[in-house]
Amino acid sequence: MVQNHGYFQGYHFFHYLGMDRNMRDKFNGHPWYSTGAEFVEKYDAAAFDAKAETMPLSAFEPMVRRLMSTPKRTIYDNLKS
Repeated sequence: MVQNHGYFQGYHFFHYLGMDRNMRDKFNGHPWYSTGAEFVEKYDAAAFDAKAETMPLSAFEPMVRRLMSTPKRTIYDNLKS
């Protein structure tokens, strides 16, 4: 699914670039086809909607800072003094 994600995502914008928006259909019949299409519809499609309601980037800053403040597991643990 990840390897060919761009083909599935392209369904939402390829036609604006003069490309075939149905390029993903070359994977039709593959076991992961429906998973890729569903993922893009659920999580990516809104990114192509200029009218979609979105949160400002600043709303995510506290979460990112909290996440990045302390590594949970790292190969560099033994370098700590």
